[in-house]
Amino acid sequence: MFFSFASTIPSKGAPLLFLPGWGFDARIVSLYRLFRGRNLILPDSFVNPYVLLASLPIFLQQKKIAKISVAGWSMGAQVALDFFLANPNQVADLTLISMRDHWPSEELDMIRSSITTDMSAYMRGFYRKCFLGDKKNYHLFVYQLQENYLQTLDTKLLLTGLDYLEGFSLPLQFPEGVAVHMIHGSKDMIAPIKEMPYIPEATCEIFQSCGHMVLLTTGRNSENV
Repeated sequence: MFFSFASTIPSKGAPLLFLPGWGFDARIVSLYRLFRGRNLILPDSFVNPYVLLASLPIFLQQKKIAKISVAGWSMGAQVALDFFLANPNQVADLTLISMRDHWPSEELDMIRSSITTDMSAYMRGFYRKCFLGDKKNYHLFVYQLQENYLQTLDTKLLLTGLDYLEGFSLPLQFPEGVAVHMIHGSKDMIAPIKEMPYIPEATCEIFQSCGHMVLLTTGRNSENV
């Protein structure tokens, strides 16, 4: 996996790595003008969690980047947390957005069956549910990205992401000394707020009017991420 590193502006602090969720890629950053004023590291394709976790330390070493801020959304939050746990000395701070503490096997099996039978139909419904309550941004996504996503998404990659989510578990202990911030929408139907993980010492923001795409609210204000 390759990454893009945008370092065209003077910016205080570590560059920000953003990890998108399952079924999405980093193009949502430019589409919704997220994280303005930050130097960004972005994956250049849909995320395979296993490949990303193996590739990212190599990329950082090649670019001579000692520390990064990390923000993960949805599945990207699990990947962000796993990277932090494996490389705590390389993470300046960690933001976990719309993260679910676990995914039941029965639910993942239903998704596997649906995308194997008709990936396009399932993903259209999934995207609609992600944007529930946000018609303006949903219509922009449909117009700009959805059809390209449906043409380029690989069913095998989606299944790999589901396998990763099924195998994910919260650690019993967290490294100390790194600020962890959690963000969630109270109306999230993909990662219900009652299933937001508990992380000791983490700070937390709950946005009462937002669903799974709370990212669009917080990502436009880089002070929150």
